[in-house]
Amino acid sequence: MADAAIRSFAAVELMILINAEEITARSVAVSLCVFLFAEFSALAERKKRWLSDLFLAVPFAVTFSAILVAGLQGIGLVMFAAVLYSTVFLIFLSRKVSALQERLHQTCDDGKELERLLRTQNRYLIHEQDAQIRLATMSERNRIAREIHDKVGHLLSRAILYLGAVRTVNKDEMMDRQLSILSDTLDEAMQKMRQSVHDLHDESIDLGGNLEHILSELRNFSVERDLDLDRDIPCECKLAILGITEEAVTNIVRHSSGTRVQVILHENRDFCILSISDNGSVSEETRQRVRGGLTDGIGLSNIRERARSCGGDAYFYTDDGFTVYARLPVRGEADAANMAAE
Repeated sequence: MADAAIRSFAAVELMILINAEEITARSVAVSLCVFLFAEFSALAERKKRWLSDLFLAVPFAVTFSAILVAGLQGIGLVMFAAVLYSTVFLIFLSRKVSALQERLHQTCDDGKELERLLRTQNRYLIHEQDAQIRLATMSERNRIAREIHDKVGHLLSRAILYLGAVRTVNKDEMMDRQLSILSDTLDEAMQKMRQSVHDLHDESIDLGGNLEHILSELRNFSVERDLDLDRDIPCECKLAILGITEEAVTNIVRHSSGTRVQVILHENRDFCILSISDNGSVSEETRQRVRGGLTDGIGLSNIRERARSCGGDAYFYTDDGFTVYARLPVRGEADAANMAAE
């Protein structure tokens, strides 16, 4: 915009110089040509700078010739030189300002991009920090559970054994009643200690974090997750889910020719459903082995054993790709019966 204004002012000044002696049809025609070339130079500035400078040089050349023809070598040449100098100087300043503005815009864009990258990196660092804190918390819980089990549990067990020996040799009926109360108290303390250790161990297994760690091995696959992790799952069921997932992921990485993996973990009142499928092609030999229950050699027997270890079962399907389907109970039979009675 500034360049166009500068060229327009230069064209007006050149037109005045051309018509300084007298206004004739010829001088008017020359003035129009000068103005048009100046405008063409302004239009060409947006595309090619050298073409713009060439168009701008034509009006000055025409004006210089007109001044020589009109015999205005004195004041005319001085004014022409002033117009030429001011025009070139202003165009140079305009281009300098434009370059600085472009650099400023580029710097602003770079700053915004760096700010975005910084926010992304900060989120990643916060996530990593949370993960480290979670791992440290789990490690501390495991340590406390081991300390209670190894030290306090050992002392309670020894106290119970000594108390049993004392009750065996005791002949005083009055003392026998007191010793019985003490024995019941120690048994209750042992049960509560075991329950506390069990609870600490259950809480130390981060099902969501471990699943994400296992699924991170599927780097060459597009992984769709549908994980229901709202409820507390028993420790045995958590271990079975992680073991089945790890085995299924290993089989996919080694044998699957697909590009997409779908992982579904849903929970209802009594059962936990785990489904892991890929869209790879399955050979007819593998189909026959799966249908016949011959899972040895393709890594599926371990999945079935892990499911059965917590009272569940695993199934395999080869319709669209390969699917591992496990149905795992999240309550014992007694709990399920009580829920049904209620």
